[in-house]
Amino acid sequence: MLFNTSWFLVFFLICYPAFLLIPTARARFAFLLLASAVFHYHFAGPAGVRPIIVIAICTFGFGLWLARLAPGSRGRFLVFVASIAVPALALIGYKYRVLLLSALGLEGSGLAGTLGAARPALPLAISFFTFEFVHYLTDVYRGSQPIRSPFRFAFFSIFFPSIVSGPIKRFQPFLGQVKDGIARPRPAEAVVGFAQVLVGFFKKLVVADNAALAIDLLEKRPASRPQVALLLGLLSIRILFDFSGYSDIAIGLARMLGIELPLNFQYPYGASNISEFWQRWHISLSRWIRDYIYVPLGGSRRGILVKTANLSLTMFLCGLWHGAAWHFGLWGLYHGFGLAAHGIWEKSSFGRRFAALPSSRWLGMVVTDLFVAYGWLLFFYPIDRVAIFTRALFGSVAPS
Repeated sequence: MLFNTSWFLVFFLICYPAFLLIPTARARFAFLLLASAVFHYHFAGPAGVRPIIVIAICTFGFGLWLARLAPGSRGRFLVFVASIAVPALALIGYKYRVLLLSALGLEGSGLAGTLGAARPALPLAISFFTFEFVHYLTDVYRGSQPIRSPFRFAFFSIFFPSIVSGPIKRFQPFLGQVKDGIARPRPAEAVVGFAQVLVGFFKKLVVADNAALAIDLLEKRPASRPQVALLLGLLSIRILFDFSGYSDIAIGLARMLGIELPLNFQYPYGASNISEFWQRWHISLSRWIRDYIYVPLGGSRRGILVKTANLSLTMFLCGLWHGAAWHFGLWGLYHGFGLAAHGIWEKSSFGRRFAALPSSRWLGMVVTDLFVAYGWLLFFYPIDRVAIFTRALFGSVAPS
């Protein structure tokens, strides 16, 4: 985590008082843009900054080009496809090159050696840049006005609280807050933001990191049903408090600067079904994959088989977004099938009768949390390790 480094603490302790003392809104905007550029350059380095600058310039230019083309025209569509290809291919090239070569059976070929020899460093937060750039280009293609100022586009791209792990921003509401510069934050809002930052650090450093230590100890023991059951609970705690803690820090820092970022977690383990879980878990990501993958694929408009295929592909891609390994994709498929099964259950007579029971919400919560908890095994561990844990959990004890 970048926010708990000594460099960042010094950076923020210098920048924040200076930001508050700047007299005009436009000057505060310029100062925060410069501070974000310094933050990005420090943590990404020249090799990480250069590709992002190239992709950002292409995205900015394509957005202006799209706005000049007639809606519904073939030329506009072709330019849109080309524009999306830039960040998408960059993400694939940097993050998934080795995984794809392995899947194609080319890992030992001359091509793999040529591509692997360069081994360019993965640019900092390229996944988040890709998601935000794809959102921007898609919304401009659909009719939103493009960002005409390169400085405003840069501010949207590299705003430092959200640059590493989100939340994933939408450019319209985000830039709407800085139309005439950045107003000095009200003291009450700054205090609330600071409190949220402290909560985020507590979640991450106290709860999540200690859960991670306990998990490391458990992993050294032979697999057994009690051990795996405890592991599921600790994994559930670790990932929730890790992700939501980071989000709290980002949202709180932005609030201290007078800018609102979208809510990212809303008590997801209180969900009574898997669909509701995804409405509460990593909300900015869930809405992104819904709006820019699932709906364009056709959503649920063509029957249950197509809906299941769309959900499976969408969640498979969501899984791979978290990491370039097949177990992440399997985790995504697991949730995709879970969402499809819930859709069928909800419309069935059994599902409707279950929903009418007084205790249905509590029972649904238990089932959902157990389903999600098992899924974290797929998220954290390679498939062979998951198989060992599964055998221990559901019957035969396997050696670790």
